Amino acid sequence: MNWDAIGAIGEIIGAFAVVVSIIYLAFQINSNTRTMRANAGFEATHSWAKSNEVFSQCSDEQLRIMIRALSTNETWDDFSDIERARISLMFRALFQKLEGQYYLFKYNTLDEGIWKGRAMFAAGLLQKPFFQSWWIIEKDQRVYSDDFIRVIESTKQTAVTLDVLGGEMDDG
Repeated sequence: MNWDAIGAIGEIIGAFAVVVSIIYLAFQINSNTRTMRANAGFEATHSWAKSNEVFSQCSDEQLRIMIRALSTNETWDDFSDIERARISLMFRALFQKLEGQYYLFKYNTLDEGIWKGRAMFAAGLLQKPFFQSWWIIEKDQRVYSDDFIRVIESTKQTAVTLDVLGGEMDDG
């Protein structure tokens, strides 16, 4: 029996097994990455949908306040302290969700298309007179990370004012 030949065959089989294991590992990592991104996309969309559900369950009075804030001509000073507080807290929650989605995108977990759509929505919102004042206050309160603020500010520079309500609203 030639032990050198058997040893060489064993090394070849071992090397082949290592290559197969590496290929399998790469496949599993790729599959796991796709799953993580799909989950991040689902969670990002789900959290946004939850915010819309909350907004949809507001009273008519609360919705009227929201419509006024989202209009192109209402300013911070056109609202009472209570109205400003209500709008501010609702949109702070939305922007905090957005900041979380930014970090998912930054670390390659959230799809770029989802992030860009959300960032443009936020930047368009900040073109509205009410939200221009709101954003200044939010930044002064250090609610968000400097990184997130920089990204929103850079997006805001290229954004156009969006009709976030999707058309004219009759408050009747």
